[in-house]
Amino acid sequence: MRLYGVGVGPGDPELLTLKALRVIKEADVILIPRTSKGLTRSVVGDLVKDKEVVEFDLPLRGDRRIYQEVLRRVENYDKVIYLTLGDPSIYSSFYYAARLVMPVEVIPGITSFSWCAALHKLPLIQGAETMAVAPVSRVSDVKADVVIAMKGELEGTVKCGSGYFTVNILRRS
Repeated sequence: MRLYGVGVGPGDPELLTLKALRVIKEADVILIPRTSKGLTRSVVGDLVKDKEVVEFDLPLRGDRRIYQEVLRRVENYDKVIYLTLGDPSIYSSFYYAARLVMPVEVIPGITSFSWCAALHKLPLIQGAETMAVAPVSRVSDVKADVVIAMKGELEGTVKCGSGYFTVNILRRS
């Protein structure tokens, strides 16, 4: 088994990368965490209609048992794709599963904060500005010109999404 972490972007099927599209089409089986009210699955819609899809509930705090069980179910497949919203390297559950399997390959996705900045025609950083990404609960700890606050809503920011999946862009400069 080879595990691929594939970022499907912020929820718009037109924002899938060409590489993500190719890898999904070549997949033997697709793993999709049940999160974000089905948003991950809706992004790939017709791409996975003729594929075996294994959906699972995400465990709290990366409980390894759930990931072990899901990976056991697909261990006889060659190309296993783990879909995740945004990018697999940013607040994604993918690496909890990846720690249990080798080899892995990561296909980046368009981040929600890049999408949000583009939607609002807002530069994230320019010149010598600094930028940091942090959960909303840690924004006061961050010393940066621009803070991308994730996982909640923050007053006085440019926002995209809602609730836990909200992206907040706070410009301090």
